[in-house]
Amino acid sequence: MDARVTTGGPDGHTVRGYDGDLLYLRMQVLELGGYAIEQVTRAVEALVEGRDSLARAVLARHEKVRSGHAAIEDYVVGLLARRAPVASDLRSILAIARIATDLERVGNAARKITRITLDLRRDAPDARLGPFYRDVRRIAGHATAMLRDALDCFDRGDVAGAEAVVERDAEIDAEFRLALRDLVTHVVEDARHLPVTIHTVFVIKALERVGDHARNVAAAVPRLHRR
Repeated sequence: MDARVTTGGPDGHTVRGYDGDLLYLRMQVLELGGYAIEQVTRAVEALVEGRDSLARAVLARHEKVRSGHAAIEDYVVGLLARRAPVASDLRSILAIARIATDLERVGNAARKITRITLDLRRDAPDARLGPFYRDVRRIAGHATAMLRDALDCFDRGDVAGAEAVVERDAEIDAEFRLALRDLVTHVVEDARHLPVTIHTVFVIKALERVGDHARNVAAAVPRLHRR
């Protein structure tokens, strides 16, 4: 492994050698992951508390998720061109790039939830969905905790822990199915709730997808440590 000094990230700092390049990428991914989790948490808070201003703030801050992912992609492309890695090194770089893509999609899920929130506030400002917001909070809590643990395993190189996180995706799927049944029952009892209920289904589906992305992040950890 060479020890040449190479240009670091967009801020122009330098790192030494291939290990430094990977370290820089890891730090950028962890930063993006933390931001994506924050966006989901705020999006759900805006929904259940009816806070239009917070919803708009989440939308305004989505650009940071997009630009963070773009910066990682640019760095990966430069690293591939500069280092021409093979075998396990190439697998590691591509696995990190895939993790970054999943994190951007988590940010997209937060944006989707926020847009639904604003639609609900405009079209049904007096909707009473308190019982179902409990489902939303529960699924969001499971999904963000799962993503947080997946990123922690990524940071520590904890393969066993990452495999355990993957298994937790089944719990979120079960929560989603239960919440969906509750919503269907709600509509059957009073069809006037159908438009609002459909919006809520889209919200819990977006959160279920956050769990899928967390699973993908965890599943990438063993690939990063396969030699």
